[in-house]
Amino acid sequence: MLISLNVRNIALMDEMQVDFGSGLHVLTGETGAGKSIIVDAVTLLLGGRTQKELIRTGTEKARVEGVFSLDDCPHLIPLLKEYELYEEGEDLILSREITLQGRSSCRINGRLLPLSQYQLFTPYLMDIHGQHEHQSLMDEKRHLGYLDASGDEKHQELLRQVQSDCAAWLESKKALSKLQKQSAQAGERMELLRLRQKELKQAKLVPGEEEELARERDRFRNVEKIEDGLREAYDAVYDGSNPAAEALRQAVHALAPIERLDEGYASLRARLDGLYYEAEDIGLTLRDMLAQLDSDPDRLEQIQYRLDLIRRLSRKYGGATTGEMVEKLKEIDAELTTFESIDDLLDDAQKQEKKLSQRYQASAGQLTVARQALAEKFEKEMEVQLRDLNMGGTRFKVTLPACEPCALGNETAAFLIAPNRGEELQPLSKIASGGELSRLMLAIKSVAAKREGVPSMIFDEIDTGISGRAAQVVGEKMAAIGKERQVLCVTHLQQIAALADHHFLVEKYFDGDRTRTRLTLLSGENRVNEIARMLGGDAESARKHAKEMIKK
Repeated sequence: MLISLNVRNIALMDEMQVDFGSGLHVLTGETGAGKSIIVDAVTLLLGGRTQKELIRTGTEKARVEGVFSLDDCPHLIPLLKEYELYEEGEDLILSREITLQGRSSCRINGRLLPLSQYQLFTPYLMDIHGQHEHQSLMDEKRHLGYLDASGDEKHQELLRQVQSDCAAWLESKKALSKLQKQSAQAGERMELLRLRQKELKQAKLVPGEEEELARERDRFRNVEKIEDGLREAYDAVYDGSNPAAEALRQAVHALAPIERLDEGYASLRARLDGLYYEAEDIGLTLRDMLAQLDSDPDRLEQIQYRLDLIRRLSRKYGGATTGEMVEKLKEIDAELTTFESIDDLLDDAQKQEKKLSQRYQASAGQLTVARQALAEKFEKEMEVQLRDLNMGGTRFKVTLPACEPCALGNETAAFLIAPNRGEELQPLSKIASGGELSRLMLAIKSVAAKREGVPSMIFDEIDTGISGRAAQVVGEKMAAIGKERQVLCVTHLQQIAALADHHFLVEKYFDGDRTRTRLTLLSGENRVNEIARMLGGDAESARKHAKEMIKK
């Protein structure tokens, strides 16, 4: 449960620390005093949508921090331990900060977490019933959620199983549909692929071939220049009137008689000897190049034809290189292989889809049976709660109309009521008044409170549209829930305020500089005075009535 709440720079609150206990807490005060600001702060703390308007005027950021005891929420501890956020025996500290720039930060026990991860934990701590939420009962799409929420952990596990089975089934349907489309398009597609396969195979492309052919073409185009260069070099090195190789040979012979006289002469002779053999080798290489030099015009024509083919194919395939076109051929081969085996793939996909559909239908069928039993139990429990809420003649019925299979199962839910004896059951949206909707929602929350679930509940003006005896029984019901759960209630009804275990007054005041909101825990005469204010009328008689209400 919530032990304490610290609010800083939210709306009219600059800084406020509030401590809470067990049982029923009520917040009262004049209209506009800021009672719902506490609910807004808790909503923000629990990971609700950030609103820059909440930040106190003149400040850059707002912060809210809550300390929770986990004594009544043991099922959250394993999840916290999984994320290394909990040590045995410690309380849980949540904090949320928002800035005018739209940034927000979330922390659990001081550790910064992304909002999506932070929100994994907060639903275990508190359930907020905001203003006008009872109007959601008018929307039948929400009824199934209320019914399922009343189920035990076994029911919740079955819900998760149906969702998982449905996701797997829908994925298999998607895969099957894709294959069916491919199969329908297979004939036309295969014809195109085979044409492309044929032209690429006939081309017999080799990665890097175009570059090599371009170099060979350039040699043919410059054969005379190349021949002149090679010839001149050959003559100079090996076969001219005064070739370098011959000059080097003569130098070697000149040093031979004196090489024994000095190591330097011997070294020079050895170096000249090496140069001679290198020059001789270069000369022979140049001779071979001259002999191999080809000016065959037919070969040049073949090269140009080949280059034209490669470039035409390259343009057709988006400027691809020969290497990329070789890879494209492999892709075409693979796609054709897939198409050729598509009948087998289609057969496997149909079997898988049927298998997963049957699995989904089996778990959804179990859920239907579970919901039928849960609906009967829910009806009885709701009628008991409504009887307690001064709606004793009300009949309450849950119907489970079939719907298209989905992650929620094969049915939806609709709540019907007959508020008075002898009347026919009709949908809530057609006959329920505002006061009846408030009490119906409180009854639903009361049923939920009996289940193992969130330890704290907040009601923000759930008493809308009720007064008199109905207000008294609503207050008594909240007090009863307070024996099972911690309850925080924003109210304008004195009947509910008189039943509180803890009564807080929210008031707005001016300190000579700015308008501020403060929260004060009331007791004794101060509490009597606040309930008397809510009663109105003559001050003394109102105080007397207030005392009687508190005593009763």
